[in-house]
Amino acid sequence: MPSSIGWLLDVYVTGNEAILWIKTEEGGALRITDSYHPELYVLPKGSSEAHSLLRGLSDVPSVIRSEVVSKKINLQGDSKELVHIAVEDIASFRYIRQTLEGSSLVQELFDVDLLHVQKYLFQNLRVEPTSKVVVSYHNNRLSSIEKVDDYYEIQPPPFSILSFDLHASANSLTTNWKVDHIGSVEVKFGREQFVLDGEEKNILGEFAEMIQRFDPDFLVAPQCDSVTFPFLLERCKANSIQRGLGRELVNPIHLGKPLPYWIRGRVSLDYGRYGYAEDEWGIAGLAERARFAFLPPGLAARWSANRTTDSRLCYELLQRGYVIPKNAGYHDFIRPIQQVTERDRGGMIISPRIGDVHENVAELDYESQYPNLIIKEGLSFETVTPYGISETDKGILPAITKKALSRRLHFKGLRKNLAIESDDWRWAEQRQIALKFILVCIYGTLGSCWNRFGNVLTFEEINLKSRETMIETKNIAQSEGFQILYGDTDSIFVKSEGATEEVYMKLAALLTEKTRLPISLTHHYKFLLLLPLEADPSGIMEAQKHYFGKLTNGEILTRGIEVRRHDSPRFIKDFQLGLITILFNHESAGAVKSKGYETAQDFVTHCLDDLMEGKIPLEDLVVSRILRRSLTSYKSIFPHVSAAIQLASQGKSIKPGDTIDFIHTDAKHHNPLRRVAPYDSPDGRIHEDRDKYREMILDAAETVLSTFGFSREVYGFQKKFNNWIDELWEERRREMGMEASTEEWDAESPV
Repeated sequence: MPSSIGWLLDVYVTGNEAILWIKTEEGGALRITDSYHPELYVLPKGSSEAHSLLRGLSDVPSVIRSEVVSKKINLQGDSKELVHIAVEDIASFRYIRQTLEGSSLVQELFDVDLLHVQKYLFQNLRVEPTSKVVVSYHNNRLSSIEKVDDYYEIQPPPFSILSFDLHASANSLTTNWKVDHIGSVEVKFGREQFVLDGEEKNILGEFAEMIQRFDPDFLVAPQCDSVTFPFLLERCKANSIQRGLGRELVNPIHLGKPLPYWIRGRVSLDYGRYGYAEDEWGIAGLAERARFAFLPPGLAARWSANRTTDSRLCYELLQRGYVIPKNAGYHDFIRPIQQVTERDRGGMIISPRIGDVHENVAELDYESQYPNLIIKEGLSFETVTPYGISETDKGILPAITKKALSRRLHFKGLRKNLAIESDDWRWAEQRQIALKFILVCIYGTLGSCWNRFGNVLTFEEINLKSRETMIETKNIAQSEGFQILYGDTDSIFVKSEGATEEVYMKLAALLTEKTRLPISLTHHYKFLLLLPLEADPSGIMEAQKHYFGKLTNGEILTRGIEVRRHDSPRFIKDFQLGLITILFNHESAGAVKSKGYETAQDFVTHCLDDLMEGKIPLEDLVVSRILRRSLTSYKSIFPHVSAAIQLASQGKSIKPGDTIDFIHTDAKHHNPLRRVAPYDSPDGRIHEDRDKYREMILDAAETVLSTFGFSREVYGFQKKFNNWIDELWEERRREMGMEASTEEWDAESPV
C-alpha cells in the first residue's frame, strides 16, 4: 500500500466524498478521496416521539444509520437522549434536515449549521489543515492519515504562491465584465515577475499555460472573490478559453461562478491583511490561523474573527461529547441598568502626567494580560453567570486560549534568539503575530451578538479583573516608592529618582509574584514626554497612547504621532524624527527644555526654508493611502480618491485595496480634482503645494514642541483649529472685533 509524507493543503466535500490535497515532500500534489456520510442529531419532544422518529427513518433509503444516544446539549453539560442520524450524501442531508425542521415530533436539531467540510474535519479526519501528515492510500482512496508532530517547526509548509493582478481596458471607473477587455496581467511567482499583454485571447491563454507550468498551490489576487476571478471567468467565456486554472480538469464555459470549482486543487486568496499578507503574516501566519480554526486555508483567510473562533470551539466541544446547537445569536441576561453601568467599563486608564519632560522612566507591560486572566480565573461562557463565577477548571474558553497562548509565547521567545530579519526570525515573527491576533479576537468577540456561545458577562468580567489588576499594580508600585506617570489597560509607566534597570526589573518580579500574572520591563526611557490631546487648544487634556521618548540605549520610541502614521510623507517622518533626536540630545531634562528646545526651533526654521526654497525631492513629499472601497461608492472626494479618479481616467485599473500615491498641488482649489496629483512616474510637471506641506511641518513641530510653548503663531501663521466649534468661536470673535472697530470709527467720524 503506497504512502506519502506531506502537508494537508486543502480539503473539500462533494456528494458523499471528501477530497484531500496533499503537498508532498517531493514537491508534487497528491489527490486522495475519502468517504463522507453527513450526520445530525435530533432532540425529540418526548421518548415516544423518539421511537416514532426511529420507525419513520427506518423506511428512508438514504438513511445509513439511526440510533438513540446520550449527548451534552449545552455548555452547562446537560445530557439528553438524542436521535443520531447518518445519511448517504449531502443531498440526502439537506432533504432530511428540511423534513425534520417541519416535523411536530422534533424539538431541536443539532450539528446542522456547520459546513460539511467542518463536519468532515472535526469528526472524521481530526487533522488540522496545513499540518504535516503521513497518508496511506489505495487507488487514491484514503486508508489512513497520521499527523506528524511539527509543533516546534519554525519553517512554514512549502506551499508555492503565484500572485497576479488584472488590468482592464475600461472606459469608465466601473469595469463592465461583459464589455471591457483585459489589457494586461501582472504575474509574480517566487522571484520571477512577468507582464502579459497584447490580444486578450493570447493573454488568457498564456496565463493559463503559466499556471499549469508553475503549478502553484496558492493563487493570490486582489479582491479575488468579488472582482478578479469573476472578471477572469467572464473573459475566458467570451474568448472560448476552455483551460482550467486548477489541478482538476474543469471547463469554465459551463461554470456559473469561478470559485472554488474552477481552481480545485489550489487555494485562492485575497491579497491583503485578511487573506495573504506577505509582509505581515505570510504562509507561516496563515498556517497558524488554519490550524487554530481547524479550517482549510482558503476559509481560514476569509472568515471573520468570530467565525474562526466559533470553528475551534465547535471542534473542541465535539471532542468532549457535545452536540452543536444552531447559531441563533446571543441575547444578554436581563439585568438592572445599575448593574450594567457598574460592570461595563472596559479597561482602566491612569491619566498621563503631561506638561513636563520625565527622566528615567520604566514601562512595565503585562504579557498577554487578557488571555492570562481567562486562564488564571477560569473565565468562560459557561462559568460566568449573574450570580458569580462557578468553580471549575474545565471551561472551554481557557482550554482553547491556553493552547494558542502557549504556542504564541513559544515562537515569541524563540524569536529573541534568532538573527533579526533571518528567515527563521521572520517565520517566528509571522506565527506569533497571527497568534496574537487570534488571542485578541477570542476576547474581542466574547460579547458579540453573533457569537454562538456568547456571554457578555464573561467579556465584562475580564475587563473587571483587568481593572482590579491595574489598581493592585498601582498600589504596589506606589508602596514601593515609585511615582505613577501613566497607565493603560495592561501597561504602566513608573519612575523613581536614581532607579536602575535592575531596580525596575525587581519591581516587575514583585508585581508578577503578587498578581500571579507575568509582567516585564519592556522599555527603559532616558526621557519621556506624554502629550496632550491634539483637539484641546488649551493643552491640558491628556491623551492616551500619545507620547514619545528616548530609551537608555539611544533609540527613539514614538506612539500616536505623525512619524507613526502610514500616510505621512517621508519628509515629515524624517523631519519629526530628527526634531525629537535634536531635542533629546542632552544629558538632563533641564538641558532638554532650554538648549534642546532652542536647537529644535532652529531645526524647524531650517526645514521650513528648505521646503519653501524647493530643496525637498518630490518623492519625499508623496502621501500614500489605501483605497478602501470602489471609487463609485465614495460620497466625498478625499485627496486619495481624487488621485485615484485621475488615474482611472488615464486608463489605469484601480481597485479597493490599492495604495494610492499622490502629491498635494493646490490644497485650497475649489475643485477637489485639482487639489492633488497622482504620483505616477512624474515627468516634472507636478508642482507641490508648498504652503500645504509647510502646514504639515508646523503640525509635526507643534506635536513635539507644544509642551515647551511652541506655536506656529511665532512664524506669523494663524493658529490651527482642531474642531469646528473652536473655529466658529474664533470667527465670531473676529466679527465682534470688526464690529467694535466700526463703532469706534463711526463715533469718531465727523459725519
